[in-house]
Amino acid sequence: MKRHVAMALAPSALLVAIHAAPAFAESDAELKQQVRALTERVNELEDRGHVNLPAGTTLTFGGYTKLDLIYDFDQGQGDTTFVPGLVIGAPDGGGFDAHVRQTRLNFRTDTQTDKGPLTTFVEIDFFGTRGNDVQSSSHRPRLRHAYGRWNGWTAGQTWTTFMPIEAYPSTVDFQGPSGIPFIRQAQLRYTFPAGKGLDVSVALENGEFSGRGVVGGATVPIGETIGGAFSGNNSDFDQSPDLVLAAKWQQDDTLLRGALVLRDLEAPRQMGGDSDTGWGINIAGGAPLWAGGRIVGSFTYGDGVGRYIIDGAGQDAFVDATGRLNTIESYGATAQVSHDFSDKVTAGLSYGFYSVEDTFAPTDSDQHQTVHASIFYKPVDRMTVGAELSWVERELVSGASEDATRLQTSVQFSF
Repeated sequence: MKRHVAMALAPSALLVAIHAAPAFAESDAELKQQVRALTERVNELEDRGHVNLPAGTTLTFGGYTKLDLIYDFDQGQGDTTFVPGLVIGAPDGGGFDAHVRQTRLNFRTDTQTDKGPLTTFVEIDFFGTRGNDVQSSSHRPRLRHAYGRWNGWTAGQTWTTFMPIEAYPSTVDFQGPSGIPFIRQAQLRYTFPAGKGLDVSVALENGEFSGRGVVGGATVPIGETIGGAFSGNNSDFDQSPDLVLAAKWQQDDTLLRGALVLRDLEAPRQMGGDSDTGWGINIAGGAPLWAGGRIVGSFTYGDGVGRYIIDGAGQDAFVDATGRLNTIESYGATAQVSHDFSDKVTAGLSYGFYSVEDTFAPTDSDQHQTVHASIFYKPVDRMTVGAELSWVERELVSGASEDATRLQTSVQFSF
């Protein structure tokens, strides 16, 4: 586009330079020098990179870089807190770690059509396969979002409709509190207004089984994409999409949201072919408490809904040695109270809880707890410095437990 503009302006610019010569050039040599300078400038414009966009479309780039500095006082948890990974009785050998894997890049297009605005959005971060920190730290990109929106329709990959993103706690830790819905997945969604401040959404989303089963006398993770004897495209696990319904009411800074997910959970024929219906509900909201103060909260309960909840992967169902599929009942709750001390300083205290009601071995997780105490400082626009002290605990069915404490700081530059 810029190339065409430059070529179109070049003749006019040369004519202007020639007609203006008497006023600016005292000799033919000076006039020729001005023409040469103008020609070089046109050539420079022609050589610049450019982006061709359809008429009526705008392109916006965004994202941020983020440095995380972590110190684990107890056993190490990796680049994010990970409660299910705590090992009972493991030595306290965590120590220091640093990474930039939360750094993300995105672009968005907006097009005005004769039947309403059309938007596309694509975003990646670097929480794909972890790189080697010895030399290159070459962490692989990971797709976060890739979707389009038009007239209430959303098609692509983004946050599940079951997830209350509007009531999500803010933490330095990328994982955040336990017990709140969290998934990004492929879906087809329709959202429509149903009253003043009320929106309703209906979605068909990717139905991915995440459970455990007895294979060869041993209990192992099972699912279409988990690996093992019954994984793969013909594994029988995922026969139907998940159906998700949600309603959100918002007025000023007060928000109330409810969601329901229905799932068809099936075991492979080789394991008996048993099936059952999974379901889950989520109630979430947020409201001001005082000047600068705010509370957000979420409660989730269901049977066969584990993978929709942070720390609940592998908790959809259990296929026993007889081939019976047993859905796993679980629930989670999360809350955060935050306060804006100024337009530059914000602090928050978050609590998360996740409990499994159906367990099948003494070494199964019975419940998880997390606490995040966070503070954020913005010295200038588009820069945020964070600090956070977190505590997490995993308790087994046997009653044995393990906890860990982490100090994490961050520096983020947005663009």
